[in-house]
This record gives sequence, C-alpha cells and structure tokens, in this order.
Amino acid sequence: MVAHTANRLVVLLTLSAVVACAPVSAQQPETIVIDSARRSLDVGQSTTARATVRDSAGHVVKRAVAWSTDNPAIARVDANGVITATGAGVTGVSGRIGPSVVSTQVSVYSPSAVGTTKNDANAARPAHINEVAPRALARSGATQSPHYSHISVFYTDFYSAYASPSDRDATIGFLGPRVDAIMSGPAAAWKNVNPTIRYFPYALQYEVVQSPAGKSNASLTTAFTADMIRWYALNPKYDYESAYLHRGGHDSTHRVAFKNESYRWLINPGDAGSRAYQADRFVRIAQGHAGVFLDEFGGSMYGAIKPTDEFATGAAYLASETAMIAHIHAAIAPRILLINIAEYWTPTDSAIVVAGGGAQLERTNYPFGDRTEGRWTQIDHLLASGVYTEFVTAISYTEWAGVMHNHPSFDGGLYNAPTERGQMTQLASYYMSVGADPQQLSFDQQNFWNIRPDKAWASAVEVDVGHPVRARHIIAKGVDSKGQSYRIYAREFERALVLVRPAVTWRPTVYGEDTAIEVPLSKPMRLLHRDGTLGASVTRVMLRNVDAAILFQ
Repeated sequence: MVAHTANRLVVLLTLSAVVACAPVSAQQPETIVIDSARRSLDVGQSTTARATVRDSAGHVVKRAVAWSTDNPAIARVDANGVITATGAGVTGVSGRIGPSVVSTQVSVYSPSAVGTTKNDANAARPAHINEVAPRALARSGATQSPHYSHISVFYTDFYSAYASPSDRDATIGFLGPRVDAIMSGPAAAWKNVNPTIRYFPYALQYEVVQSPAGKSNASLTTAFTADMIRWYALNPKYDYESAYLHRGGHDSTHRVAFKNESYRWLINPGDAGSRAYQADRFVRIAQGHAGVFLDEFGGSMYGAIKPTDEFATGAAYLASETAMIAHIHAAIAPRILLINIAEYWTPTDSAIVVAGGGAQLERTNYPFGDRTEGRWTQIDHLLASGVYTEFVTAISYTEWAGVMHNHPSFDGGLYNAPTERGQMTQLASYYMSVGADPQQLSFDQQNFWNIRPDKAWASAVEVDVGHPVRARHIIAKGVDSKGQSYRIYAREFERALVLVRPAVTWRPTVYGEDTAIEVPLSKPMRLLHRDGTLGASVTRVMLRNVDAAILFQ
C-alpha cells in the first residue's frame, strides 16, 4: 500500500494474513504480526519494525522476516526491519514470512512540519470559530448573474408551487442574488429579482401526456396534443397520426403508450412533420429564456427503445431521437436543451446531451455510492464537449436525518454534525470537476421542496476558492483500518486546497473515526465550514470514509 502527499507522508497499517490452500493433513503456515499499526517519522529519523512469528500451534518462533518498502524515496527498510524516513509522503513497509504478509503504514513529515503526529482522528479536528466569515466577491453586482467567479449555483424551484405567497417571495428574494440558473417556478418573479438569471421551463419531448382537446390539463410543455392538432390543421401536408409511434396498426388505438403518474404516448422522432412541429413548439417554449429543461431521458426511456412499427430496434430509435434533439437545438439556438439523463451514462446518453447542449445529472452527486470518480470523469467529458452541465446532489438538507439511519457510523468528523460533513463533501465533489469557466458547470445544492431555502442554505458555496490551478489528482491510496480501500484526491485552487475521500467500493458500511486517514498539509491551513466560517489553523486533517475538506491559508 503506497500513499503519497505533497511534502509529507502518511502511512496507515493494514494487517493481513494470506494463507495458501492446502489439504487438512498439510502443515499449516506460520503467521506474522507487527508491533505497530501506524508510525510517524520526520525526514532523517529511523525506527525499527518488530515482527512476531508464530507457528501453527501459536508458539513464538525465530524466523528471518523479509522486509520491503513500497517507495524507497519516502522510507527505506533494511533486513533487520529498521525503517529510515527519506522523504515526505506516504508509503508502506511490509514483512513476509512464507505466504503470510503484514504491512505497516508510515507517516513521514518534512522538518518544517509543526507539532507531532497523532493517530487519534480528533487530534486533527479543528475548533470552529465564528469570527472569520469570508465571502466570495460578486461579479456584475449582487443582483446580477453570474454572482461568483468560482462557482455557478443552480436551483430547481418546485418549492414555489407548494409554498405560501410569503414563503415563495422570501425564497426568491433570498436566492435571486445567489443562484445563476433556475428550472421551473415563476419566471417573471425570478427575473424581477435577478434580470440575468438563466431560466429553464420544464417540458417533455419524446412523450406527451394524454390530454384530449379542451381538457383542463392541456399545456404546451407536457400535455400538448391539443396544440399538435391545431398545428397539424395549419400544416395539412403532414400526417398527424405519423407523429406517434405504433405497434400493430397506424391509428390512435395502436399508439405506443405507457404510464408514469399519467398516461403518455410516445412521439415519432423520425417523421418529418413531427420534427417540424417539435421545433416550432420549442421555439415558443424557449422564447425569452436560456433554454428548456427536458425530463425523463436516460436508460430505456420508459420502453421507447422497444421495437415499434416505425423502428425495428432500439438503436435505430435512439439514433433518430438524437437527430430530433439536434434539430430542436438548432431551431432554438443559441438557447440549449437541458436534458435530464439522471444517473444513466451510455454512449447514447452522451450523444443526446451533446446534441442538446445541456445535461442535468440528477442525483449523481451521491457521497455513499462507488461511482463518484466515474461521475467526475463523465463531467470532464461533457465540459470538453461544450455541454452545459448541472451537477445535482442526491441528498438534500432535510434528507440527511433519514440517511443517518442507514449509515449510523457517519458522524460529524471534522465538522459539527453529519449533515455538515455530507454537504461539504458534496460541495468539494463539485470542485473536483469544475473547469476554468464555472458557468459551464452548475452546483445544484438541493431542491428544497419541503423547507425554505434561506433556512437550509450552505453559505460555504459563497466562499471564493478561486480558479483551479491543477487537475484533481490522487495523493494517497491504500486500505484503512477497517479493511476498506481508499483513494484521497486533491485539487489546488488559487485560494484553497480541496481534498475528497470518496467511496471507492460498493456498499461500504463504516464511516467513523476508525476509518480515518491522516493527510499532512504542507503549511498551516483552516477548514471551511458549512456556514462559511473558518476553523482554527491545522497542519493535518483526518479524512474518514466519505469525507472532504476545503482548506484556506
């Protein structure tokens, strides 16, 4: 196990016995244990790793242990187990006797490091002080977007539909000077507070909610059959029925339908009339806005990829649907289609959002899954393809209490509460992927459906970390004391250092102090808290399984 950090070394100890399979009658292998699970040295110091070997009966025996180091540039080890620290960083030293192996993880610090190393995670827990409250510098004025030079914030406004008028007005008044993009909600009210906000009305595209003409649920954005009928009447060269997909006959009784809260028909993306109508419809929807949000894409798209009379294969349908999206995007340009592909990620999903110009990654900023690293790579691809991307948190402020029932060991750690730790991890995850232009990647903190946003706002998003000066990179990796693999990522910004320890295996179950990995810092730094304040100066932090730290000098 090798783990590297800038200017320092952090080493943890993992004990494992590898026993070869053998017949019952065969002699059982000897086992080895080591005197210390983790040790710390300054550059130039030495210590001796002492191993105890026992035979199959448990008796101590004298045997020659074969010692080795993962990285001699950080720590050397001789035949007697004497470890000498040669350079700051993290490495592993292993002892072997037959098939049994034990490894000690060692922390090596540069001579300039302040203080001594402690294995207790609480030793690196900074005191929370409230007198320091940095705020990001707003661009173009407090009421204009973009508000910040380091981050773009997105808000999905379903709350306004359920809130009282006073709560709705308070929400818009509070968030208007803070967020740069909105989906749904009262457009005029948002633009009255922030005239340059990017507004995306909600709509459906490849499906239409069944709504006979004259019914109260008819709408241009979701239940648009009445609008279709009027449009086709004005454009008689196109066949109205050809706008739908069918199975077994070309009439309304054979239209492909499904139910998702309401009954829907599937739209035919390959028909010339269908494409012309959809382009016209979206020009009207997008008028005066930054684009249109399209929901329910990704994956099987509610069976749309199953064979129909119009498309023999799902691949043929998806290719035609991608062309439809590109056709609509061209009609509304320079506006975009912000397409919700959720947690799906296939070549077709990629092609669709590239064709539309925008991607909403619903519920993908999820700390407890093992896909975080893959999501960062996905975002890299989208940004490189010129796709505006919305990175949406999977767990909102009010959901964290419920999450704790499933993850009881997820404590506050470096922070004052599990909710703070979780939200800071989600924010740090955004910083792992943001590019040179943060307006291309929006951070969606939560939907706030059941709580006023000003009651749950994390002011940490307003603190200016500056622009990234380096791509994310792994500074430490190995196995923690609970046997869980870990990788720790770092990314340097103009004003801050961001560290993230994501989940790297499926269903890790332990997140507490006993999973902590020590990360030395090259200089004293202060931890950013959820409320935008900074903690006391520290020279190292302890990152638990699923954890993060945003640090300022």
